[in-house]
Formats: sequence, C-alpha cells, structure tokens
Amino acid sequence: MSPEAKADLAAEAEQKRYARKQAEKELYEATAQRLGEELRINNSGVKQTQYHKAKQIEATPGAPSRNGDVLVPGYDVDGKLWTVQYTKEDGTKRFPKDSRKHGCFHVVGAPNGAAALQKIAMSPVVVIAEGYATAATLAEHGKVPTLAAYDSGNLLSVAISIRERRPDKAIVIAGDDDHRIENNPGREKALAAAEAWPALPSSQTLARNSAHRDSLISTILGHKTRNPYLSS
Repeated sequence: MSPEAKADLAAEAEQKRYARKQAEKELYEATAQRLGEELRINNSGVKQTQYHKAKQIEATPGAPSRNGDVLVPGYDVDGKLWTVQYTKEDGTKRFPKDSRKHGCFHVVGAPNGAAALQKIAMSPVVVIAEGYATAATLAEHGKVPTLAAYDSGNLLSVAISIRERRPDKAIVIAGDDDHRIENNPGREKALAAAEAWPALPSSQTLARNSAHRDSLISTILGHKTRNPYLSS
C-alpha cells in the first residue's frame, strides 16, 4: 500500500472516530436534559427509604426518592447534571442508558449543581468516597464536602477532575474494603487513585461495612478532638 493510501485510510478512520464521539456527546446531552426534567417533576422529595435505614444514614438534600428508590444525581466540575444513580431498597444500583458517569460525582447535601460547586469552593479539603452511603456517613460527621464517585472505577477520574479545576484543594480518597471479593477491587482502585498522581495529596482509607464506619471517619478526618474539620 502506498503512503498516500495509508494516509487516506488513517484520515478516514479519524473521521469515523470523530463522528462516533459527536454522536455519543449528542446522546449524553439529550439524556442529561431528560434527567433534569425528571428530577424536577417526578420525585417524592427527600424522604427516608428502606435503603437509608439499612445503611444507617439520613436522607440528604439533593438526593430525592421515587417509589422507594433513592435518586443520586451526578454532576461534573461545571455543575452540569449528566446522570442519576437509581438505588433500590436492596442496594441494587443502575444508571440510565446513554448517560455519562465518567468524572461525575454527587456532593452530599447539595440540592443542585451550583450548590455542589459552592460547597467545594468554600472548603480547603474535599473527601471523595466510592459510594453514596459511605459519603453520606462521612458527611454526617465532617465539616468538609463529601463526594460520591459512585464506584471504585470512577474514583480516579473524579479526583483528577477536581484537582484540575481546584488545584488548591487537599483531596482525601475514601475507598471500600471489598475483602470478601477476589482481588478486593474497592481497595485496589482506592489505592490506585491515591497513588496515580504524585501531586494529589490523599489518605487511603478503607471501610468494610456500616458497622466499621466510626473507625473509617476517625481515620479519614482525624480524631474529633484534634481535627478542626470534624464536628464534635
């Protein structure tokens, strides 16, 4: 094959990749608009559900319920809504088809994207937890914004997004200790997120379940009598 033919094939492949990315962006945007409308009109408000009770957490502003499910909206670093995590009473979780999760997060207690950004802007420290329940537990005790990255695979992308937008923030990674699962993905992903970027100050903290969350909180944010960011 001649160099010219190779160049033509490479250009054609690049055009196809670009077209796929554009189509994906359009799908994400359409889904985001639909989810925004859904959150506005189709929920039961912030109410305690069986999931909250099972996890021993309180219902929080910005995470309404619908038919017993907890709706946890996901925003990017510009405060734009891109996805919603639907959590059922038994802990089963799902995301809408054609929604963007990568790099998105939920700030516990923030009623919307603008409030989420304000919470981050006002604090010198940001805690990034794997799931909503862990993040909500930490938020009950801490005085710093606590973010749910939804799963271990999204921890690093959220941390990088926050670091790039807010380089002045100290970042704490709070991972789950999946000790009953082969290769312990919660632990491995949390440690990877903490270690992947030398400029990313962090604490690698791991909790097994709700019964261990008191020690998790103490480890992440420091002893109550010593740390100014932990409520008494």
